[in-house]
Amino acid sequence: MTATTLRAIRLGGPGEEIDRKSLAAIVRRFQNLHRLQLQRIQEYQTPRQRDFLDLLPLLFHCNHPMLPGYVSSETPAGIQDYVPARRTLLAVRRLTKSFEYKRRALTEYPIHGIYLMGSVSSVAYSRKSDLDIWLCHSGSLDESQLDELRRKAAGVEKWAQSLGLEAHIFFIDSERFRLGIGTPISSESCGSVQHHLLLEEFYRTSVWLAGRATAWWLVPPDQEARYGEYLNHLREKRFVNENDFIDFGGLEYIPPDEFLGGTLWHLHKAIDAPHKSLLKLFLMESYASQYPHTRWLCARLKAAVYEGSLDDRELDSYILMYRDVERYFLAGGERERLELARQCFYLKLNELVRFGGGTEAEKRRRQEILTAMVHAWGWPRQRIRDLDERRHWTVVKALQEQKVIGHELTRSYRTVRQFAAEHSEIGGPAGEEIKLLGRRLSAALELKPGKVERLSLDSGDCIEPKDFSMHEVRLADGEMGWILYSGRVASADAGKAPYLKKARSLVELLAWLSFNGLYDRSANLFLETVESALTLLELKNNLRALNRFLASHQSEPEHLDDYGRAPRVIAAALFVNLGIDVDAERRDGIRLASDRHDALSYGYERTNLIHQVDAVILTSWRETLVKRYQGLVGFLDCLADLINESLSNESHVECFCFVAGRARTIALRVQELYRDLRAAFSSSDRSLRYILRGGSEFYLFDNQGTSVRFWGVPDVDRLYSELSAPRSMFSPVIFDRAALENDPLPLIYAHNRPGVIQIFCQPESSQVKVYILDERGSLFYRSHEAVGPQLLLGPYASFLGDILQRYVLAAGGIEYYVVEHQASGGYSVKSAGFQPNPDSRMLEIRVFAQETAPGRVAYTIFCNDSEFSSMDAGQDVFSMAAAHIMRLRQSGERYPIYITDIDLPLSILGVDTPEELQTVHFLKFKEKVEERLNA
Repeated sequence: MTATTLRAIRLGGPGEEIDRKSLAAIVRRFQNLHRLQLQRIQEYQTPRQRDFLDLLPLLFHCNHPMLPGYVSSETPAGIQDYVPARRTLLAVRRLTKSFEYKRRALTEYPIHGIYLMGSVSSVAYSRKSDLDIWLCHSGSLDESQLDELRRKAAGVEKWAQSLGLEAHIFFIDSERFRLGIGTPISSESCGSVQHHLLLEEFYRTSVWLAGRATAWWLVPPDQEARYGEYLNHLREKRFVNENDFIDFGGLEYIPPDEFLGGTLWHLHKAIDAPHKSLLKLFLMESYASQYPHTRWLCARLKAAVYEGSLDDRELDSYILMYRDVERYFLAGGERERLELARQCFYLKLNELVRFGGGTEAEKRRRQEILTAMVHAWGWPRQRIRDLDERRHWTVVKALQEQKVIGHELTRSYRTVRQFAAEHSEIGGPAGEEIKLLGRRLSAALELKPGKVERLSLDSGDCIEPKDFSMHEVRLADGEMGWILYSGRVASADAGKAPYLKKARSLVELLAWLSFNGLYDRSANLFLETVESALTLLELKNNLRALNRFLASHQSEPEHLDDYGRAPRVIAAALFVNLGIDVDAERRDGIRLASDRHDALSYGYERTNLIHQVDAVILTSWRETLVKRYQGLVGFLDCLADLINESLSNESHVECFCFVAGRARTIALRVQELYRDLRAAFSSSDRSLRYILRGGSEFYLFDNQGTSVRFWGVPDVDRLYSELSAPRSMFSPVIFDRAALENDPLPLIYAHNRPGVIQIFCQPESSQVKVYILDERGSLFYRSHEAVGPQLLLGPYASFLGDILQRYVLAAGGIEYYVVEHQASGGYSVKSAGFQPNPDSRMLEIRVFAQETAPGRVAYTIFCNDSEFSSMDAGQDVFSMAAAHIMRLRQSGERYPIYITDIDLPLSILGVDTPEELQTVHFLKFKEKVEERLNA
């Protein structure tokens, strides 16, 4: 520790006497303080890392091919008044023997100054800390010169990385910066939200390395509120040369939005590392409580320098921050929060003392600071021991800590909202960033059923492996649930023992253990069940699978932009039938065995084997959710939810099943079905349909434009009816590979094309089945008496040809196919080789219809030139026409009557506009009329 007392310096205000020697003395005091801080920094570093800071100004003062970051001799270089020290020249010799420094005079120096900023200058600095570097450059550099300089900076950062340092060089044009234009000025910043707050941090933590001094040094503490006016006075009266200083701006006024943004940002950081960010969070609260007349820490630092009190411990930026928080909490009588602030301070420094780098002298220095602080706080030894053992916590202590941290973060968020209501109307880019940060905090702090709570642990915290007991219980509402205990707890003791967690889903408890790193393979698990068939082996298998799944996705990068849109699924793990014996309900007690292996429709009885799915869902808002789906319909709901998520973004889905018997069959089937559904609905077809079988029923998935939904169809006949429904556009159909057995429909739909009418004939011994897919993929199915395909296709060809001529439809032609059953099983489709012959028609049967009143239709039927009308025959019009047709047949045979043309209004077909019309409307009406003619 170094403490120096110098005479106080007083600078007069505008109109008062100002001593130029005093101005120079102030600059020297700040520079000497910064040299001392630089010495402290380098004491923490390795010899090669020390060379980095010694050489950094030289690298931007000149261009030499053998120096790190070299781009070209034209790269802007040169720092005003910079002369390398002897240790710098020794450091450069260790890099290259060919370098020889030559002093040169420039008319203009492109580099105005180089500064460090952040924790690097404080007792909180460690070898792992980032080095934030401000490279202050002339505003006259053009884009090509800046590009050269950026490339050089990137090379210097890369060199730092090779030395074990993470350096970030930020380019600062002071004039643009003063206007709030530019990039973030720290790796800890949040864009434009914290411009002034980070400037305050810069003034408080910066370490001058080379170049011009900051103009802020020259403005006395009592003139902070008149920063601009005072600096202009110094310039106008020529007390200072403008080219000797850099003006980053003052702190006379900070928009209230910045307090909101700054507090939210530190809240955001505190979620992942609470004890490392809470002190800064408390400082923001202290600042906000004084707004708009805030006494900044940098002003306290400056006041000490002006007073001549240069105690490097009390001027340490981290200690300054703690002192301000201490004053704030003592003034408000908030002892509990003060204890939390002290805990944060202790944990930070104690970690560096015990596990950080640096020389023994530096460790002793930190230990002396801690010892003095703890003595002043009056902490008992047990309090210190508890904190020292944080790396060996129990889960109970971690939960207790979680409550404290969660309460504090929630309280801070409420304080932010109250400040916003009192002081600020948020708007512009800063307001948008604040909204995004607010959503991030809500997602992290809000507790709700099914959401896995994340323990607020710092990176150094470690909870020792612990045994856990999991008990199945009946909850107060009568449903079954699970309780998690720490250690081994027998059923008889469960009512007395405190529990860790309670949930309806066991997977939710397992996810909480895994997500927070509480489960270790060395730990013992104990299981107590009531109704569940879960075994200890199955439990461990599920937990290990969950561990692997979460571990593979915990490194997913987080982007604040993700909170600009609704949360989406990043990954999901489906745990099927956890603790369920799929054969338990069989009365005969015999396990199913069959050649039909589809888990959705297994065996001769077509049994669904998927009884329950617990989905662990990771979202883009960094939430971990557990959702339970019951039964087959619940499982299909789960798939539909995941498919709808995957339509807008790709998500990773895994499936796990460890039940006794057929676990692999179930898991593979679920994984396969999700993959097939996603591939189908990710295609460009916006109206696609997908059919699968579940149990004895069918389920039809339909893309409704913005989402996929499904519904059940009880049997094959209803399935055909569903597929015959008109569509607004071409709608291809994909059949799941196990959906229909011994049915040609999947093969027929595989040939379906838009804008074409396709007729498929399937001759059998007693009948001919006709399948027609119209131009939009709607199905028409009808069976006929056994005749040759050519005889059957003729009437259809005549009818459809006339329809296409009379009405404007989307169909561009007609194709004819024959479906054949293969001896080896399955079906094949080939062209029917049919060519329509208009001259082959012996009898023209044309049907005209008109609506005489709502729901009442009058018919006119022409058989060649003979007319039969409802006006004459009433309801007997069809029988009279049929009798006439039979008389015209010379053979007298009663074979089916087929009409060749129809003409009727849209309302009778059930459509409102011509655009809705499609071929299936006419085919259905044709079938209805023919049934009446053939009755």
